[in-house]
Amino acid sequence: MMGMDRDEVLAREKKGRGWWEKWKRGFRYVYLRLLRVKGGPEEIAWGMAIGVFVGMTPTVPLHTVLAVLIAFFLGKSKLTAALGVWVANPFVLPFIYLLDYKIGRAVTGSLGPSLAFSNFSISHLLELGWEVSYPMLVGGLIMGGFCALPTYFLTKRTVALFREKRRKRSDGIDYFTKTTSRTGPASK
Repeated sequence: MMGMDRDEVLAREKKGRGWWEKWKRGFRYVYLRLLRVKGGPEEIAWGMAIGVFVGMTPTVPLHTVLAVLIAFFLGKSKLTAALGVWVANPFVLPFIYLLDYKIGRAVTGSLGPSLAFSNFSISHLLELGWEVSYPMLVGGLIMGGFCALPTYFLTKRTVALFREKRRKRSDGIDYFTKTTSRTGPASK
């Protein structure tokens, strides 16, 4: 690319990236950030589980604050708790709330209104008040517990494996000894 300076080349490359590349890069950043958080795998996993639990409840303006406070009081990772609440991102939040409400309605036996996508507006929800809020909160607590449990185990296992791999790499252990032949190029 003759005649273009470095900034123009970078701008052109950045503009050419599709939405999937941006999302993939963002997920990778969060994943790597999670793996490099200070603390033990159990502390990190508890923080993530707390964040996912709170993220599944209908407390959207306070998700991060609640997750960090709970993690602080329990002595768990506050950063991973803040990352965990992003399970309830703006794209999936309406589906989470609808599922919370339906589960809460089934558990509480509430005969509240049936929510459909045709009347799923904030003003309509505010009109309904406690008829919707109570089942949604109960359903959110149930869904939060249901999602937090596997999150804890998956996060703990992932962090432990990553750290073990990194420790072995820093100790100079060769990973490819199992896949290469002793008489092949690796043994020379």
